[in-house]
Amino acid sequence: RQSWKKSFDFLFSSVGYCVGLGNLWRFPYLCFENGGGAFLIPYMLFTCLFAIPMMILETSFGQSFRAGETNIFQCFRISMGIAFAQLVANLYASSSYIIIMVWITKYMVASVSPNLPWTNCENQWNTKNCVQFLSSDNSTRNVTLSDRRISAAEEFWAREVLGKSRGLEHIGSLRPDLVLYLGLLWIIGYFVTFKGIKWSSKVFYVTATVPIVLILIVTIRRLYFRWGMEPGCGYYLYPDLSKLMNFKVWVTAAAQVTYSTTIGNGILLFLASFNKRDHNFLKDALIIGAANALTSFTSGLAVFSSLGFLATKLNTTMAEVASSGPGLVFIAYPQSISLLPFPQVWSFLFFLTLLLLGFDSQFIQVEYLVNFFIDGSKRIRSLRWNKEILGAMLCFFNFLVGLSMVSEVSIAEGGIYVFEIFNRYAYAGWCTFLMCGCELVAISWLYGLDTHFKEMDNMIGTIRVKWLLKISWKLLSPIICMVAVVFYLAGFKPLEIGNYLYPLWAQCFAHLVSVSTIIAIP
Repeated sequence: RQSWKKSFDFLFSSVGYCVGLGNLWRFPYLCFENGGGAFLIPYMLFTCLFAIPMMILETSFGQSFRAGETNIFQCFRISMGIAFAQLVANLYASSSYIIIMVWITKYMVASVSPNLPWTNCENQWNTKNCVQFLSSDNSTRNVTLSDRRISAAEEFWAREVLGKSRGLEHIGSLRPDLVLYLGLLWIIGYFVTFKGIKWSSKVFYVTATVPIVLILIVTIRRLYFRWGMEPGCGYYLYPDLSKLMNFKVWVTAAAQVTYSTTIGNGILLFLASFNKRDHNFLKDALIIGAANALTSFTSGLAVFSSLGFLATKLNTTMAEVASSGPGLVFIAYPQSISLLPFPQVWSFLFFLTLLLLGFDSQFIQVEYLVNFFIDGSKRIRSLRWNKEILGAMLCFFNFLVGLSMVSEVSIAEGGIYVFEIFNRYAYAGWCTFLMCGCELVAISWLYGLDTHFKEMDNMIGTIRVKWLLKISWKLLSPIICMVAVVFYLAGFKPLEIGNYLYPLWAQCFAHLVSVSTIIAIP
C-alpha cells in the first residue's frame, strides 16, 4: 500500500478535508439561527467530548490496518455494511458538495467586473422591487431592508445564480455558465487525484494553508475597519444562555460538529491507512480538531462583524440583514463587502477562500471513491491505468448527477430543489449519526477495545488516557449518536424551502435517498 511521503502529508490532507465549506458556509448561519454565542458552548463541548475522540478512533484504526475499508471491516464481517453505507454517503456528498463550489465560482468570476453585479438594480434579472445599497461612506439610499423590498444582493442570488423556478415540478433548462463551471471543477478534481495520494498530497499543502491565511486576512481587515462591528460581535460573543434550554440547539451543534469534522463517513479511516506504522496519530487528531474549531470560530467572527457593519450602515437590526441558510454567505456577506473600499479585491479574496476550502474536500472524496473500488476488487487492481480510468468514470458520473442541480433552480431551473434533497437527506442528520453509532459499536464492542488498545500501544507507545477514551467510545459517543437519531426521526417535518412545500412524491423520494444511504448496514 502507498504511504505518505512525509509525516506532514496526512496532517495537511486531513486538515484540508475537515476544514472546509462547513466552517465558513454552514457554521455562521447555524450559529445565527441558534442563539449566536450560546451555540458556541455546545459546539465546543461536542468537539472535545465527541468529535476528537472519534477522530482518534478512526485515525488509529485506519493506521493499524493499513488497508481499504472493505478489508478493514472484513475482520468482523457483520459490520461490512458500514463500509458500503459510507461509500453511498460519499457518492451523494461528492455530487452535491461541488454545486456549492459552482455557486462560489459564479460569484468569484463576477467579482472581477468593474461594478459588482449584486450592488445595483440595473441588470436584466432585477425586478421593480429591487433596492440597492452601495456607498463607501456613511450615507445610503433612504430605504432599509425593513421596507420589505428585495436587496440587489438577494435578487442576484435568487434570480441570477439560482434562477429559481416555481418548484420541483418545473425544472427548466440547463444554465450554460454553471454547467461550464461544473465541468471545469470536475476536470480539475480529476487531474489533481488521478496519480494517487503521493501527487495530490503536494496540492494539499497549498489548498489547506492558503484558505486559512486568507480567512485571517479578511477577518483582521474587517476588525480593523471597526465602524459598526459591535452589534455583530456582541451577538456572536455574548451568549443568550436561555437558548441552551432548547434541546434542538444541542442536537444542531452535534450535527454541525459531525458535519465539519467529517467523522463517521470513512474518510479519516481512509487517509490514516496511508500512515506509516509508527506515525503519531494522537497528536494529529488533536491538531485537526483544534484547527477545525478555531477556523469555525474565526469564520463566525468575520461573518458576524460584517453583519453588524451592514446593520449599522442600514440603520436596522441584525435579524433584518441576516438571511438564514446559505444566504448568510451568499447575500449578507457580499453586500457587506460591497460597502468597503476596493470591493472587487475583497470579494474576489473571499470567494477564492471559499473555493480553496471546497477543493480539498472534493479532491479527497474523489481519492476515497477511487480507492474504495480498487481496494475492494482484485480484478480492478489488476487492470493497467486502473486509477486513471476509474477516476475519470467517477468524475463523469458525478458530473451527470450534478447536472440535475444546475438547472434553473440551481444550475438548471429547478436545481436548488434537487440540491436540498441531497443536502438535507443524503448525508446529513440522522444518517450521519447512525453511521457514527454503528462504527463505534462495531469497533468498541465487536472488534474489542482491549485488542485495539494493544495495537495503539504497539504503534505509538503507552497512552495514559485510555479510560477516558474507553468511556467515550463505549458509552458517551454511542448514546449521543442514538439520541440524535431519535430526535431527528421524532421531529420529522415535511421538506420545504421558504413558502414552497415539496409535493408528496418528492417527500417520499427524499426519504428513499436517506434509506439508501444506510440500507447496507441492516
